[in-house]
This record gives sequence, C-alpha cells and structure tokens, in this order.
Amino acid sequence: MPESAPAPAPASASQSSTLARLARPDGTFVMVAMDQRESLRGMLADTSGRTPDTVEDDELRAFKLDVARALGPEASGFLVDPAYGSTILTNPYLLARPPHAVSRGESVGAPGRIVAADRLSPRPGEIVGDAAFDTGLDLVGYAGRGVAAAKLLIAWRDDDRVDERLADAARFVTACRDAGLLSIVEGVVRPAQSGGGGSFDREATLLRCARELGALEPDLYKAEVPYFGRGDAGRITEAAARLTASIPCPWVVLSSHVERADFPTAVEACCQGGASGLLAGRALWTNALGTADRGRTLRDESVPYLRELSALVSTSARPWTEVGS
Repeated sequence: MPESAPAPAPASASQSSTLARLARPDGTFVMVAMDQRESLRGMLADTSGRTPDTVEDDELRAFKLDVARALGPEASGFLVDPAYGSTILTNPYLLARPPHAVSRGESVGAPGRIVAADRLSPRPGEIVGDAAFDTGLDLVGYAGRGVAAAKLLIAWRDDDRVDERLADAARFVTACRDAGLLSIVEGVVRPAQSGGGGSFDREATLLRCARELGALEPDLYKAEVPYFGRGDAGRITEAAARLTASIPCPWVVLSSHVERADFPTAVEACCQGGASGLLAGRALWTNALGTADRGRTLRDESVPYLRELSALVSTSARPWTEVGS
C-alpha cells in the first residue's frame, strides 16, 4: 500500500503556491520524473533477464533513490510517487544542491518536490492503461511538509468516458488549490480501443486532449512530444505552437516514447514552439537500468545529458512568467 505523509498544519501563506517553486531563476523548468511504478518494475526485469514478479519493491525504491541523488540537484523539480518514493518526498535534503550549483546561477536549496496523485491501473497490453485521482492522498499533509505540487496523469481516449476523466481532473485541480499545492495535469493520448483498433489520429487527439484539460486551468500542463520527436524539427515546432495556442497555462514536455537520441532536438523544437521546459523521466535514466554501477552511470552519463537539455531550455523555452502577458 502507498505510504502516506503525516498531516501537519496546512501550508502557511509564506509558502506561496506559484510556479517559481518549480522553476529555475529564468522562469523555465528542468524537472525529473521518477514516478513510474509497475512500468519501472518491468524495465528492471527486462534489463536483467527476469520476470517482473521477481523484482522486489525495495529494488524500485533503491533505483529511485539513486536517480534522486544524482539528478535531483540538477533539476528545478522532482516528481515521485508516494508508494515507492516516500523517503524522497519527505526528505528534501536528498535532493539538495551542492554549493557549486549557486555559482552556476541556479537557485539555492532543493528542487521543488512533486507528488504523483494518480492511481494507475493496467489494460490488456498496457501497464498503464487508465489513471484516476487518488482522493485518499493527504495533499494537505504533503503541502505542510514543503512539497510544492501534485501531478495527475490522464490517459485520454476519445470514448464514452471523456466527461468522467474531465471531472476527475477538475476535482484534482480544485483539491490542489484547496491544499496549497500547485497542480500539474499530464495528458497522454491512447486509441479509444485497446490494441489500437479503429482509426486514431494521434496528433489531432494530442491537441484536443490539451485543449480540454488545459481549460480546467491547472497551474502547469505536461504534454507528449508531437510526432514522438521524429522527423523534421520545424514540423514539431509548428505542432508545439498549436499546443501553446490551445493551453492557457505554461506547459512542459515529457519524454515517454521519444528515443533518447532524439529527445534534445525534440525539447528544443517544442520550446521554440512555446513550451516552458521539460518534466522528463525515461530519457534521463533508462541508460542506468542494466548497469552494474547505476550511481556511476547516472553521474557520468545522465547528469551531462540533463545539463545539455538544461542549456537547450535556457536558450529556447518560454518563461512561465511570460504566459498570458
């Protein structure tokens, strides 16, 4: 069962719920996602020739801690689930930036912590087939512990449950606001029928999903990269610009289904189209899954990779403070 944070007093007024809590000083976002659950179990199994049922919970927790220690100090925000990442959520010192970070112009202190507020359930052929707001999560307690934001995944399908998903996302946004947390809504699109049966225009659905969920006014929207980051960068930028025109709040990109080698170009293209940065997971740390010394791989490969992405965001992204201005 997911671990819950204690519930101290609600966040004080001094803990201002603005996106500055997740942003870098220039108003852009370079955030790490480490909230994968059963999908991470499957990845750990695949890279070691095992079956998922042989991967213990403690291995998920250990991997998340390795990623937090290596990449957390490089990020402006860090997303983790309460089931396997409670230590990270309740201990900001794990993510603290070293003194030399200040000399690079980064903000002082640890990155903003983000709690995953979604309950994930599988569908045939999909580890994450559906998601719903975990209304039992103690959002007030997390806010009181200094957690900055909560994130909800919506698995968008153009089926007869669209209104149900929108209502769920609206409840989440309201609950975050009441708790003093920033709200991040992540829209990922899937064919209406499991297995991909019927027609599915992924790019049109991506835009429609963003428009509908963005209308609920979350503080930040998290979107998939158009065209999976493949092909002409100009085409990706044009699609990103259409997303920007459809979303009334700042938005960032995720890395799922984008090849690691393609992701930097995709991030730059999306930022040129109006994205304010990234909240990425797999592209940053899957390279360390099957290595003997995960900590070293994360330090030697993933940290430079994240710094490369950070530089692209700095030169290309739209600061959140400019949205709506």
